[in-house]
Amino acid sequence: MPNIIYFDNASTTKLDQRVKEVFSSALDKYYANPSSIHKLGQEANYVLNKTKDEILALLKCSDHQVIFTSGSTESNNLAIKGVCLRYKSRGNHIITSIYEHPSVLEAFRQLEKEFGFEVTYLYPNSDGIITVEDVKSTIKKETIFVSIMAVNNEIGSINPIEEIADMLKAFPKVIFHSDAAQLIGKTNRTINFNKIDLLTISAHKMHGLVSSGALIKRKKIELLPLASGGGQEYNFRSGTNDLASALAFKKTLELALANQKERYEHVSKLTDCLISYLKDNPSLYELNVSNPINPYIINFSSIKKKGSVVVEALSNAGIMVSSISACHSSKEKGSYVVASLKKSENVYNNTVRVSLDYLNTMEEIDTLVSTLDKIIKDIR
Repeated sequence: MPNIIYFDNASTTKLDQRVKEVFSSALDKYYANPSSIHKLGQEANYVLNKTKDEILALLKCSDHQVIFTSGSTESNNLAIKGVCLRYKSRGNHIITSIYEHPSVLEAFRQLEKEFGFEVTYLYPNSDGIITVEDVKSTIKKETIFVSIMAVNNEIGSINPIEEIADMLKAFPKVIFHSDAAQLIGKTNRTINFNKIDLLTISAHKMHGLVSSGALIKRKKIELLPLASGGGQEYNFRSGTNDLASALAFKKTLELALANQKERYEHVSKLTDCLISYLKDNPSLYELNVSNPINPYIINFSSIKKKGSVVVEALSNAGIMVSSISACHSSKEKGSYVVASLKKSENVYNNTVRVSLDYLNTMEEIDTLVSTLDKIIKDIR
């Protein structure tokens, strides 16, 4: 087996050893239940609450609370169902985009089918973006909730979530949620997260633990809990607190935010090289979104070869990329995200997603390009 080159970081990233050390140390040091009233339990509870405050400080979210979850899927479901079911008496119209992560789309579809909500599914423009006007034009008096992702997990397009939040101030009944799993630590500018009512974060997208995430919630917003129990996490997510994971999450966030501008510049150079190759070969590849994109995700289609075959051939050569999101239904053959861009069936059925990381090198990009070139010519 050749040396592995890993370009599937939008699916999951390699665990940072510094995060692992924090987690392992906490398992030994804080083994008491934070809900227990004895001294060890109260010490653990103090550390838990301090950790939440430090996370909010890192994100500069002064009006919010941290609810620890098992990851993006739970955070998205808690935000969407929790808000919509809690505030259904205010209205039954909710808005999202047609190219959201499956954990968002399926939550909306369940609310639509089982609970009678009216859902507006917005389509992105040709650049893969949901605009402020797209959202504003669909708001009506029955609207209570909007969920628009920050960065699309398949095509890397960047949505104007701060501007959407600003626009929604004129509609005080409407609560705004954004899935930011592909944004945190992967931007070159300061984002005012305090504008967002509900923010989904996933640790394993930024070198943290799998099954570790958070929902950052504005304090004044109530949720209908998805799980009833002992009242942990402000009674919104009952169950014994996992302090070790909480401490690991904070460390993950610290590391992700510490050098994000420098990492962004490094990844951008890698992306520019790959995009240059793809654009130089228009008869072989179609870039599905070219501008503006988050440089950590590049999505293109193989015009003359099956995308799944290209992905498999790259894997056999030790280069790990994907065709569609790992969270897609196994029954889906093509990319519904690329299809939402009004691309042809041949294009959305043959996508290749290269998702980069600051650990990747220019040498690895060169290897990917040369291997792709050889594969495309060799596959019949």
